[in-house]
Amino acid sequence: MPRKKSVISPGKGLSIPPDAPQKTFHILVVDDDPRTCELISQALADQAVSVVCADSVQDATRCAAENPPDLMLVGDELEDGGGIAWAREQHQQRRTAQMIVLSDRPTARRALAALRIGAIDLLLKPLKADELTDRVRLAMHRQESRQRIRRRIHRLQRVCRKLQRAHGEVTQQVDILCSDLVAAYQELAQQMQQVVQTRDYVSLVRHELDLEQLLRKTLEYVLEKVGPTNAAIFLPASIEEFSLGGYVNYDWASESPELLLQLLADGIAAKVAAADRTIHLTEQAQLDEWLGDECDYLDGCHLVAVPCRLEGECLAVLMVFRDAAQPFSSTVVELCQALAPMLAEYLAKIIRIHHRHMPDPPASEEDGELSI
Repeated sequence: MPRKKSVISPGKGLSIPPDAPQKTFHILVVDDDPRTCELISQALADQAVSVVCADSVQDATRCAAENPPDLMLVGDELEDGGGIAWAREQHQQRRTAQMIVLSDRPTARRALAALRIGAIDLLLKPLKADELTDRVRLAMHRQESRQRIRRRIHRLQRVCRKLQRAHGEVTQQVDILCSDLVAAYQELAQQMQQVVQTRDYVSLVRHELDLEQLLRKTLEYVLEKVGPTNAAIFLPASIEEFSLGGYVNYDWASESPELLLQLLADGIAAKVAAADRTIHLTEQAQLDEWLGDECDYLDGCHLVAVPCRLEGECLAVLMVFRDAAQPFSSTVVELCQALAPMLAEYLAKIIRIHHRHMPDPPASEEDGELSI
């Protein structure tokens, strides 16, 4: 029998949810009994459906390829014997399509076979119009429910993608924040360590008013914290010249300290004061740059020099150096940097007290006063 196609216009017999898309519900009838197709077309004449009939497996395959069905009504006994087998294959390929099996000899075995191939129902021939309409209506409602679920899933997937992007941005910001917190913690830890390191120094010299005692206690404190090392404190003698204020000899030859210290005072102390930064020399090329020809005296040494400044004025230069076999760690550099402003503050205090107790200079006759 040739393929017969019947298109039914939408009618008023089926209630469609208001939010459902206006799409025709496609039904594919696969049965070699012409009365089945006529009955289905008549029963669904007032429904919003499109009915296509096929009387063979080959014809049904073409129809399904041309217009994918939403519902398939498949007879379980076709002349070519492929009804159930074709239904199983179509269900595997088109899992979104619903299936109802039509049978004129229903048995428990056939019902079980229909369920196994994915059928949602089994109708007994001859078909009844009311029963058929109810089954189609249920299938249409089921399809609309599936479509709503799919739309919701798609919407949730879009939301999940947005949340995933937001999560990535937040994670990146948290990583940056954690890095900032780690850096801040390290800086705070260094500051706290400096406070702990210098607290003993403050208690040691806070009441000291003698310059020599202040320098001696400062050098002793440096030795206690740094370990065996050569150390010196240079005081300004003029604007661009420095002289030795005090020193500690660790590994110099007994006849060389005075000469070496004078070279350091002339060659590097003024440069450190002018540079206004901590100098940490660890390579011979750096010593050559800072000391020039006199660098031979410090060959193979590491040196740390820091200016002791107060209100922009350099009141001293603290310097430590020793053999490169015992290099200075970053903790030593931080200690010297922490001591420098405090040493400058106590030096300024001694200078103020010294000037306060000096007698006033005699007044000259040009000032209108008599000299005493």
